[in-house]
Amino acid sequence: MVMIKKANPVGFCWGVRRAINIAEDALKNKTKIYSFGPIIHNPLVVKELQSKGLEVIKDADQALDGRILIRSHGIHPSIREKIRAKKIKILDATCPFVKRSHRIVNNLKREGFYIIIAGEANHPEVAALAEAAGKNKRIVINSKQMKRLNLKNKEVALLAQSTLTKSLFEEITQSLRDKNPSKLKVFDTICSDVAKRQYEAARLSKTVDLMFVIGGKVSANTKRLAELCKKEGVKTYHIETEKEIKDEWFKGAKSVGIISGSSTPRWIVDRVIIRIRRNVTI
Repeated sequence: MVMIKKANPVGFCWGVRRAINIAEDALKNKTKIYSFGPIIHNPLVVKELQSKGLEVIKDADQALDGRILIRSHGIHPSIREKIRAKKIKILDATCPFVKRSHRIVNNLKREGFYIIIAGEANHPEVAALAEAAGKNKRIVINSKQMKRLNLKNKEVALLAQSTLTKSLFEEITQSLRDKNPSKLKVFDTICSDVAKRQYEAARLSKTVDLMFVIGGKVSANTKRLAELCKKEGVKTYHIETEKEIKDEWFKGAKSVGIISGSSTPRWIVDRVIIRIRRNVTI
């Protein structure tokens, strides 16, 4: 029997759990609830909530009545204002870590800083922060992009997408320091739960023959966990459910590591473990 080593933590982070609780409590009242975009980046969880009555929309005009749920990633300030103008009640499930980043950006904008956001430009969290920052900003995803910036005599501030890896943020930070701006503020806005999972992914990968990273294929934090595991040289599979597992993956493996993204429910993790224990012949 293959040895299974499970990371700590697995399952939802507290911010995702909070968002799910807000949605489920609202759905109990039988009032129409719209989610502006998927509440989290896990298709099975979104599908389950849809079966209970949650409707995912892409535009505020699609909401005719009821209430609009702001997903855990937050939304653009302009979209929030559009919703308010429609006089539809807002249920705000934005992760508190993301809200903190918005407060930081708003303060920096008032103070006149040039704001650099380290993250993926097309990620909903980063896109919303970028709009809040206004014109005096730049989004970068690596230190190479930093080299193109002229920051001489500028007051500059840096913050991160909440799911960015610590190592990448440190690399970008050092690249920014090397440019010697006239003033520099650095805000490590990486979620503490995400940072802990990243540490666990790297640690566990050194002790097993095979790693399973469980979570949505579009989940930024889950994809980064898979990247960290692969970087350690261990054979790694990023899966959404136990149904993707193939017996041949286990050939020659004596130990398997399990870790999940922060938007993966524990019951999916448990199913993966059951699949390994009951159905794999080594």
